[in-house]
Amino acid sequence: MKNILILVWTLLSLAPNLFGQQTVFQSVKIRRRSGADKHTLVDKVGTLTFDDTAHKLIFKGERHENLEIGYQEVEKAVSEVTTHMRAGGVSRAISFVEIPFGVMVASAIAGVHVNSHWLYLRYRDGDRENSVLIEAPEDDSVQIEGKTAAAFGSKLTVTHFAEKASDLTLRDIKGLKSKQVVKVDKSNHPLPEIRPDKATVVIVCPTLAAHRAGSGVQFRVFANDEVVAVNRLGTYSFAYLDPGKYRLVSQRENASGFEMELEAGQKYFFLQNTFQNGLSAQQTVLTRNSPELVGYLVDGSYFSDWKPEK
Repeated sequence: MKNILILVWTLLSLAPNLFGQQTVFQSVKIRRRSGADKHTLVDKVGTLTFDDTAHKLIFKGERHENLEIGYQEVEKAVSEVTTHMRAGGVSRAISFVEIPFGVMVASAIAGVHVNSHWLYLRYRDGDRENSVLIEAPEDDSVQIEGKTAAAFGSKLTVTHFAEKASDLTLRDIKGLKSKQVVKVDKSNHPLPEIRPDKATVVIVCPTLAAHRAGSGVQFRVFANDEVVAVNRLGTYSFAYLDPGKYRLVSQRENASGFEMELEAGQKYFFLQNTFQNGLSAQQTVLTRNSPELVGYLVDGSYFSDWKPEK
């Protein structure tokens, strides 16, 4: 009996060391290109584990979507939080026939504003360099930042920008009545360059479902009342602006933006976050984001080849 009690006590005393080396996060997504030759992203849902014993970051998802990255293989990590629309569309969420007013219910669910913690990782995969974008619920942000800081140390950058969007009145936008034509280019994928005399502005409008990429209504970006970018869901645009102070505004049924100073020879990265109002995304919030997050989403988006309507 005494030996049994000693064994139990020993196991209990060792429990934190035996079982505390793995920290698991539920309902985590990874976003990946849907194919090597496709500029669309798909979400895979699963669990994310920081295994401090094996020194590995492990993702186990649906349909055998698994990923293991050694801590030492990570070359760069970027952490940030954004606000966007809840994933899921009407067609996947609720049946039109089986539930009365199903469209309204599904729209309300899909249109809820949610905050997500994004973790971008660039890592070595054998002889190749690879990257992945991980999305976790905001409730896990503090703990994930703590784990990533411990795992990756100086390789981790936690991104916070001072620019915060506020709601604007549509009638205050002088160029509101202008019209543009958008051609979604699924073949060409031009990338912005740095121009020494201009500020480069890159804007991507993420979609939450790969099959909707390139669809939906126009989401415009104004710089001091002039349209400088037009996107649909799952597309990106970029513009070259003279240096100076700008009011940058994302607009659809609402307007959201902020003022900031743009410098020549610099790149600035933004998301047109979208929100559902009715059957499709109709509202937007502009956010400034890291080049890693926006660049990853640009790589998984179509190019918006837009022009003023004549």
